[in-house]
Amino acid sequence: MKCHGLTQALRAITTFLLAVLLAVLTWQVFSRYVLRDPSTVTEELSRLLLIWLGTLGTALGFVERKHLAFDLLEEKASPANRARLREVVDVCVVLFGVLLTVGGVLLVWEKATLGQTSPVLKIPYVWVALVLPMAGICIILAPFFAENET
Repeated sequence: MKCHGLTQALRAITTFLLAVLLAVLTWQVFSRYVLRDPSTVTEELSRLLLIWLGTLGTALGFVERKHLAFDLLEEKASPANRARLREVVDVCVVLFGVLLTVGGVLLVWEKATLGQTSPVLKIPYVWVALVLPMAGICIILAPFFAENET
């Protein structure tokens, strides 16, 4: 299976985020139940990592064409209609990506203007919200980088 740079980058980032999330959650359980001294940062850090992992994982699903498309209709359709259906799905994917990008940029702008930070880690929420326009751009590019099935 041919793997494009966008797919490789998203796979690498999501794999890294999953590994970090696993380490954070393991430490959270260990510190709470073995050391009897729960870590104060692990709950918030795991929540922020999960936001990034879920959002970028969604973008990866679009790039790999593993999103919820019209699979049942596509199986039953003739080859000509299958191509048209794929085009409709691709247009819907791009529109969704545009909405996510615009909404994400507006959210980043709002968080930057308000200067909000996370309560425990003191991370500016701009960094948390930045994943939305990033994923939106990846989703816009998805139909152009999507892996072609035979």
